Amino acid sequence: MFQLTNRDYAHFYFEEFDLDAQLIAIRGALAAARTAATQQSDEIERLAQRAKEIGSDHLVGMWTDEVHTSVYHDAARSAAAVGMLAPFVENLFVGIYRGIGKMGEDVLGHDPDSERSVRAVARFWDAHYYYGKSEVRDDIVTGILQLAAASGLEPHFPTDLKAVLEALFGYRNKILHNGFEWPVEERESFGNRVKNWPAGWFQSATTNGRPWVWYMSDTFVARIFTLIDEVLEAAGQHARLHFERDADS
Repeated sequence: MFQLTNRDYAHFYFEEFDLDAQLIAIRGALAAARTAATQQSDEIERLAQRAKEIGSDHLVGMWTDEVHTSVYHDAARSAAAVGMLAPFVENLFVGIYRGIGKMGEDVLGHDPDSERSVRAVARFWDAHYYYGKSEVRDDIVTGILQLAAASGLEPHFPTDLKAVLEALFGYRNKILHNGFEWPVEERESFGNRVKNWPAGWFQSATTNGRPWVWYMSDTFVARIFTLIDEVLEAAGQHARLHFERDADS
């Protein structure tokens, strides 16, 4: 008899979305970008070899220009990658928590259908918000982490969840607001943040020995994909328990 996997159960949170089709599209786009990057690197290397063999100042100039231009190509590929992955991860958690909220029996006030009750419950399960002792803050990272604890999913999520989210959304925000070449102080501040995350998650082109353009590494992109799988597995376990509990009652 066919058995649903935890990942299959996770899809109950996303009735209107096809997560796997989205992931296939993202992986395909990133694979094409990697192929283009490899071809470009090979061409630059061949040009460098020709310039060395011939001793042509003209070819050396062409090689220098190509190396300079490749920095922007790499930045474009990295921006495209974070532009696909960050929204996917954001919607992944938003959808999971929204689904958990719909399956629950949260009621505020005597009338669960009142406007205030409905809105309060919906806001509670909205991962975009973090609730502090004296503030409600629009913060997707801390909102996700706070709801992980509130929903009981925290023990099932990967231990580096906070680091991955901070790195992914932190880089997304820098790219979104500053483009490829950030103000010097922004480059430096991000360099300080990078020190708090595992080595190799980000790389940078440099100028005068200082960070110039920051990129996500293939290692970090791979970690994001693995994290997505881990989160879907955990969410599926949560959904499975809910449906099995309902079936037994």
